[in-house]
Amino acid sequence: MFAEERREQILLYLKKHKRAEVKELIEEFQVTGATLRADLRAMEEEGSIVRTHGGALLKEDVLQKEDFLSLRRGHEEEKKAIARIARAYVKEGDAVILDSGSTTLELALLLKDAKNIKVITNDLQIALELQENPWIELYIVGGKVRNNFRLTQGAIGTDFLKSIAVNKVFLSPNALSVFEGATTSNEEMKELKRAMMKAAGEIYMLCDSSKIGQRAFCKFARLSEFKLMLTDSGISKLDKTAIEEQGLEVKICK
Repeated sequence: MFAEERREQILLYLKKHKRAEVKELIEEFQVTGATLRADLRAMEEEGSIVRTHGGALLKEDVLQKEDFLSLRRGHEEEKKAIARIARAYVKEGDAVILDSGSTTLELALLLKDAKNIKVITNDLQIALELQENPWIELYIVGGKVRNNFRLTQGAIGTDFLKSIAVNKVFLSPNALSVFEGATTSNEEMKELKRAMMKAAGEIYMLCDSSKIGQRAFCKFARLSEFKLMLTDSGISKLDKTAIEEQGLEVKICK
């Protein structure tokens, strides 16, 4: 096996196990200690792993990117159904914020032929999709670009959002706890989403059912803060009832 092939296999092993000891990898790949350590040094220089005393672990950004890409690829039909219903809530003359995410990207694709609207987004892919339409006044939320995630975050963007007022915001949480609310991956994203909510007159949640019952690191909103939740038919009757009991209308999109 060539070195590059072996390093790809080591990376796949770490994606599965998250971390491993040197002796474990030596046994798994049947190489000498010197060869394995050379592989780990090269992989650390590439930025895919972090070497530890006696082993290695997958770099957090790599883990998060895997999760991100998985979310972007999964449940596509459900996300498209949600986007189709959400499109009806964007009216000519509206100024809207589109949060970063795969479902909001589906909504953006349906807005490509819209006229006389303002769109504000921190999602670079959404911006690329909409920038060719001269009838859309497009604003990108500034800040630090989160590598590999195609979005911006941070205080610069939060400050910008504090200076504007829009009709509607379409938010997509990383996860949704029926009793604890909407959650996201980190503190910077939490603050950005909070600023988006404060800038908007109406707050819509786009959340496919696979996210319900999950939890991410930072809570950013109570369910009662949203005007409407758009989800798919995968939501359980129990969860739908529990959410509506907290004052949030749930619309199932088919």
